[in-house]
Amino acid sequence: MGSPEAGRCNSQNSTKRVFPGRSSSTESKLETSSSPCNHPLKGKNKMHEEDEGIIISPTYSGVVEQDSVNRKIMSSTSEKLTRIEDLITSNQDSRKIQNSSNVMGIYNYSNMIQQKRNEVMRKYREFNKFDIVEDYSDHHYKVKGPNSEKMQPQKNWAKRIQKEWRMLKKALPDTIFVRVYESRMDLLRAVIIGAEGTPYHDGLFFFDVFFPYKYPDVPPKVHYHSSGLIINPNLHYDGKVCLSLLNTWSGGKNEKWTPGVSSMLQVLVSIQGLILNEKPYFNDPIFARPSGSRTGEYRSMKYNERTLIYSLKTMVYTMRNPPKHFEDLVIGHFHNRAVSILTICRGYTKGVRVGCGVNVGEEKSSHGFQKNVERLMRTLVRAFEKIGVDNIDKFIPEIVPEFTPQTRNLAQKIRAFFCIKG
Repeated sequence: MGSPEAGRCNSQNSTKRVFPGRSSSTESKLETSSSPCNHPLKGKNKMHEEDEGIIISPTYSGVVEQDSVNRKIMSSTSEKLTRIEDLITSNQDSRKIQNSSNVMGIYNYSNMIQQKRNEVMRKYREFNKFDIVEDYSDHHYKVKGPNSEKMQPQKNWAKRIQKEWRMLKKALPDTIFVRVYESRMDLLRAVIIGAEGTPYHDGLFFFDVFFPYKYPDVPPKVHYHSSGLIINPNLHYDGKVCLSLLNTWSGGKNEKWTPGVSSMLQVLVSIQGLILNEKPYFNDPIFARPSGSRTGEYRSMKYNERTLIYSLKTMVYTMRNPPKHFEDLVIGHFHNRAVSILTICRGYTKGVRVGCGVNVGEEKSSHGFQKNVERLMRTLVRAFEKIGVDNIDKFIPEIVPEFTPQTRNLAQKIRAFFCIKG
């Protein structure tokens, strides 16, 4: 076998391997086809190619170009990795920002709630016991006046009213608040806070007053805002107030209105002490006789239970419809007393008798009363929350299924039908 000749093209040699048994013509063909100038890739081989035992090495220019391509790929990959890292970092930062914004949002909301509560309590503390206002549009006696009575006031009528104002401003107790009207000296509105130990504790009870032009020769007229509920034998559902001092109730001579002696302050204090008392059942002379007897005390207890339910309903109504010029007092008062009211109500659901605070005595309240208070507590909590009181969900009683005689009979019938023992 003769030695093959090396083909040349552009002074560059290509490597070839000759196998035994092959002719020189075949070798020359292979040699020609292996030339970089005639190769279909034209020097752009990217890897060694093997064709029937012939190994063709890439050219120098192909190696340089391959290196450039590899660098571009590496650079592109590096850029992609950098972008991915940036995305991950930005995502983490966004999560941190989001978490931070959530925390700040909660903090700002909590801060806003606290500021609102502080504002409510500030207005409540600054609420004057006596003040002069203008708008009387929701007053019960707004239609009364010079045209209704068709007479002129007495000579000293205005001076007497101003004297009443000075007396009220100076001597009102802490549980009575009054508003009078500059353009209508004949009108007055008062609210009395129910005393502790009574079925009226922490309640707000509103009264509208009208001074006739014969005042003080005749007593003032007083209307109670009942909301249609009878909470006392002396306070009717239509608003009538039965009190000897107002000449609307029987009483001794010393209990009647005395011109020049009796006053509006005396009327308000009498309503608070004589009407809104611990045992209102005995306010009625018919029921006063068995006072102290076992039967009388039992009836008084039952009356107190009903009265307390109505008193709680009155609270809800007052929060939803606060009278004009008393909005700050209503909201502030129930903000301040909500927890105390709910705590005492919780005691009632456990058997505490009305007027006994939170201590359970020997005689417990009735089962029906306990259930009524439990149901009403949910309404109270929602009403308190609506005016801005928070953190009182714990006072919502748990709903426990109650087995009544009807449900027991039904259960027995089901057992009998399916032949279940027990």
